Order: sequence, then C-alpha cells, then structure tokens
Amino acid sequence: MFKMTLPQQFSVRPLALTLAGLACLVAGSARAETSPYYLGVSQRFTHNSNVFLNTDALAKSDTISSTGVRLGLDQPISRQRLTATLSANANRYSKLSTLNNTDYALDTRLDWETVERLSGNVALSSRQSLPTDAAALSSGLRNLLTVHSASAQATLGLVTMWSFDAGAALSRARYSETTYARNNVNQASLNAGVRVTPASGLTLRTGLRHANVDYPNTGNEVRRNDLDFSAIINPGGASVFNGRVSLTKEHQSLADRSTNSWTGALGWNWKPTGKLSTSLNLTRDASNGAYDFTTGAINVAASNSAITTTLGLTTQWEVTSKVAMTGSLSHARRSLDNSLTIGNGVLPSSASDRTSSLGLNVQYAVLRNVDVGCGVHWSERSVPSMSGSSTLTVPYSVTTYTCFGQALLR
Repeated sequence: MFKMTLPQQFSVRPLALTLAGLACLVAGSARAETSPYYLGVSQRFTHNSNVFLNTDALAKSDTISSTGVRLGLDQPISRQRLTATLSANANRYSKLSTLNNTDYALDTRLDWETVERLSGNVALSSRQSLPTDAAALSSGLRNLLTVHSASAQATLGLVTMWSFDAGAALSRARYSETTYARNNVNQASLNAGVRVTPASGLTLRTGLRHANVDYPNTGNEVRRNDLDFSAIINPGGASVFNGRVSLTKEHQSLADRSTNSWTGALGWNWKPTGKLSTSLNLTRDASNGAYDFTTGAINVAASNSAITTTLGLTTQWEVTSKVAMTGSLSHARRSLDNSLTIGNGVLPSSASDRTSSLGLNVQYAVLRNVDVGCGVHWSERSVPSMSGSSTLTVPYSVTTYTCFGQALLR
C-alpha cells in the first residue's frame, strides 16, 4: 500500500523559502521549452468552523495548515499519451492534534489508440484522506479513508456512424477506525454499449452495466444491473446538453433492500465566451455501483445513502489573464438506511436529510507557474423532524475559509 509521511517538525518557514526559491527558478526559466514533467510545493491554511460536522451546539472549530508537494507527468508516446499526478499534504491542526494526518492522491492514466479505429484508456488511482461524510467523522476520531481503484475502457469506432465500447472497473475502500470498518467495501463492474451518431451534433448510446458490491465485514453482497439510455446534443452554439436515464435493479444478500427503480442525470454546459463557462447538472443515483461516465471508474460514496438527488451549478470566469473566479452552488437530498452494514449488533434504522452548499474561490497568477488564492465555502444540512436514527445523519452547518500558495517548476 502506498503511504507517504512527513516529519512532524516540517514547518512553514522552510516552505516559504522554498516557494521563494522556486519562484525565482520559474521566473528565470520562463522562456525555456515546456517540459512534460513538473515539480511543485504548496501551502494552504484553512479555518473550519465545524471540523466533525456535528450539531451546532457541539461544533468544534480549528485552523489547519497543509504543506504539500506536487509531481506530474504529461508525455505523448507516438499515438499514446501517459499522464500521472501525485499530490501529498501534511495536515496539522492547531488544536485537534489527534487529527493530524497525511493525505495523498496518486492518479495515472494511459490513453491509447491504434490505426484500426480502436482506442481507449487504462487508469489507476490511490488516495487517502479524512472522509467528507459526516457519519464517518461524528466519532471525533481520525478516521482515514483509503481508496484504490483501477479501470479500463475501449472503443471501436467504425467507418459508419456506429461505434461500440466496453470496460471494467475495480475499487477498494477501507476506513482506519474499527468502529466504522463495517463500511469497508469492494466494488467491481462491467459495462458495454453501442453508440450512434445519426446527425451532426447528436450522439445516442444504449448500454448495459453490472456491478458487484461486497461488504466483507458484514457478509453482505449487492448485485446491481443497469440498462442505460443516454444522449449528447451539441446544437453548434455555446451550449452542449447531455442526459441519461437508467433502469436500475439492485439486490442484496442480507437485508431486504432490493429495489427496482430508475437513476439518471441531466447536464447543460454553456460557454458564451472564451473566458466564461457554466455547468448545470442534475443527478439521481444510488451509492452502490455508481459509475463515472467520464473517467470510467466506480464512485465510492457513503454506503448508508440509498438514493441521492443532487442539483449543482458551477461557474468559472477568467476576470483577467491573471485573475480567475469559480463559484459553486448545490443542493442534495438523500434517503438513508443502514441495511447494508447492519452487522455487529447494529439495529435497523432509516433517515433522510437535505444539504445546501455555496462556494467562491479567487485565484491570482503571480507568475506563469506561481499561483495564490483564497476561498470560502458554506454548507448546511437539515434533517426532517420525523426522520429516523441520528446515527445515520445529524443537522449541521459549517463554513471554511481557505488561502493557499503554489509554485511549480516545469
């Protein structure tokens, strides 16, 4: 298992000197040929008003210092392209020192193609961090989530308007706290589909998906099958529309949570100018076997979430050649139960909640490879008064303020 640790005495002062040195190197090499490699360092300070995402009466605030390194590769190889990124941060809490941790994210991807109109990609990922799910944080302990995943996709595009695609994905998620280990999960999926472009700007796809989801610490297994119908519409202007509806059937081996329902997504991407872009998305999906149609990987989400409906809006604006702003707005509704992880004497329970979030980030390019920025993010979760167990969800509100600096040497 990949693991990176930084010494406890790693401080901000040597980082500031490193940032200054890298800034000078970047400025001095601004005219040099761009390298496929990059190396960087970063420093981030975050004030979190509710670290454990608990009720407002029990909220604990803290300021976190995150000192990080960045490595990257983007290398064309004949018809192929190999990309890899590694980011790692030593996170130190000013008051809640028991939460001190090192997070990392390692992503590699190979995009390939042949002369016979066959193309695809292979991707590997490994990451570790404190989970963002409130139920995993409510114990107040350092409950780290480690996820390893792999995926492969292939597309055969014929001379006609038809093409075929197929792929597979694997993921493994583990929590460090034994009290939350019943949520450890292994997922595997297969997919295949046929795509047709009957007219310019219109692409239609029909596909099948199968996912196996295993909770090894409770002995529960989930089998999910999806029949997908999707479309991408590009009218030729500033807008691109996409949609998907899936007939979803889920069966589990232990508790009675087998369902026949529908899942899906709607999206609108609008780019009226080269400096302004907006993305509006509506999704409805279950957590088990949820699939990322962009990357071909399985999404790992909170196992207690039976169905989540999310509406999200993101806007990016390049104010000037050096200043960029990103705003986000989202609202999510979840229905929850613990039927998948009901082992170890846990009693059956169910609940529902609603979460609204708002964020704004501003980034300034000091030099070509040196960036600084600040952001604010607010989130509030409400739980209906008639909703069930508080072990599944609690109402909370949280505001985070963040400022960062980053320097890259290419």
